[in-house]
Amino acid sequence: MGVSVTTELICGRLHFEQASEGMLIGALPEVIVVSAGDKPVVDRLRPLMHWIREETDDASPGGVAIATDLASAMFILMLRRYLASDPPVDGLLALLGERTTAQAVVAMLRDLSHEWILDELAARAATSRATLVRSFDRIAGVAPLAFLTELRLAFARRRRSTTDDPIARIAAEVGYRSEAALSRAFNRRFGVRPGKFRTTAPRVGELCQ
Repeated sequence: MGVSVTTELICGRLHFEQASEGMLIGALPEVIVVSAGDKPVVDRLRPLMHWIREETDDASPGGVAIATDLASAMFILMLRRYLASDPPVDGLLALLGERTTAQAVVAMLRDLSHEWILDELAARAATSRATLVRSFDRIAGVAPLAFLTELRLAFARRRRSTTDDPIARIAAEVGYRSEAALSRAFNRRFGVRPGKFRTTAPRVGELCQ
């Protein structure tokens, strides 16, 4: 009694410019809570929050850029803690949380248009082809290149839902040689051709499980 309690709220919003990062966000839960009792992660987040506030309040040159990078670091720490404390059992996030598959998935997300082959993905993951295939099958129930196809089509569907970009451009961005090739794959996966598709995009986690 008689002790005043001060609560300070710091709000922010992260914007992801790359579509692949947006796909990762789409696979996350709506809310991730970091408890004040989680001392290891809080001890790391607290100084970052103070530093962000100082940079935004001070309005010094470069402050916005510094605050932006610090906010990105905070997000990565929160995401890492979430994956460690409540690891998903399948899908995109589960693959990202597994050492033998994470780097392969990151490579896919960074360049969906690249003509990936299994040898390249295994090299990125620093493992053998057989181990990579077994790990993907155990976690996601599909082979690495089949999972890549799911990512490409998930991205194409998201773009058709949220932009007016030409189908040919989307096809090139996701690694299909032509609009017709994407249209055939899209129709096999979703039962409708991209030219006729317009709806709210599903969460990527629903497509990559």
